[in-house]
Amino acid sequence: MIPIRHQETGQDVMNGEQILTVHEAARSWQPNRNAPEALAHTVEWLTRLQVHTPRAERYATLSAWAYPLAPLPELELAYDIHAFFRIYDDFTDDLAADIGRINVIGAELTGILYGRPARSHLGMIFDDLWTRQITSSPDQWVARVREHWEWYFNTQAAYAAMRDRRLDTTVEEYLELRLGNGAVPLCLVFGEKANRTYLAPHVHHCTQLRLLRTLTSDIIVYCNDVYSSVRDAKRADPRNLITIIRDQEGCDWHAARARCEQEMRALDQSIHTTKQRLDTACDVLRFTGAERAQARMGARIADDWNWGYQAWAAANELLMDTDPPREEISRLLTSPQAA
Repeated sequence: MIPIRHQETGQDVMNGEQILTVHEAARSWQPNRNAPEALAHTVEWLTRLQVHTPRAERYATLSAWAYPLAPLPELELAYDIHAFFRIYDDFTDDLAADIGRINVIGAELTGILYGRPARSHLGMIFDDLWTRQITSSPDQWVARVREHWEWYFNTQAAYAAMRDRRLDTTVEEYLELRLGNGAVPLCLVFGEKANRTYLAPHVHHCTQLRLLRTLTSDIIVYCNDVYSSVRDAKRADPRNLITIIRDQEGCDWHAARARCEQEMRALDQSIHTTKQRLDTACDVLRFTGAERAQARMGARIADDWNWGYQAWAAANELLMDTDPPREEISRLLTSPQAA
């Protein structure tokens, strides 16, 4: 087993230098004006389902920053989905040593995507979300978002298994895992519904848009992991890029943080270049005006998530550790009242 190298505690890092330089675009980012109403809806939704936690409520607010143009009904759904992400991720984190049970839960939730009934409290919560997602949605979009939910549910066990240091996960493997487990591509697909602009399949699968979604996921993972490394160090949790880079390069937290910032700058430049190439691709592919508008929306959704997440993270990620512990969700999901 690979020994866990000493990591600074969160307090050590906080007393060191700035956690992460915030890009100017994120500094000036503004959330959706419907945020207060959407949050009130989601608090009521979580309370009614008996799974309200401060962590879930806080994470739901990311939606206002990532979907700044969404009308209120779509924003309310986005808030509920992001609260569910927090509930599900925290619940599976509690089951870290029980990979078999994580797979059983993932299979139940995957089955709901294909019309099978929910068998658990968690399943009932997702069934509600899934029904609302597919209502009045085009079949082709439903197929896309179904595939991404399946990807998300069925990478939780692999993410939990990263605690076993024998695998010695590489940066490349981790970024690939987080495409599914981190759910950014799923959220970008949901962005079509949130913005009431569905992309035709040949637009959605345009090479440059596919690449943009991957680049956006990667830059968000780098950003997230710098912040989460502060929390993870307190629990000796190795599942973040800071720890992976430190293990591979034998460096300290600050050097690994600097490497993450360097990678984020490179990804930012790649995103800029890819968006320019998307304009050329629209010409070469002879997209109509309507198809070009869809392609621009696909790029806009990626931009909204990139800068919206970075803006939200700067104000909220470190506070996730100050909310009540995640174990609370296991109690709520397994209490007699939840049955």
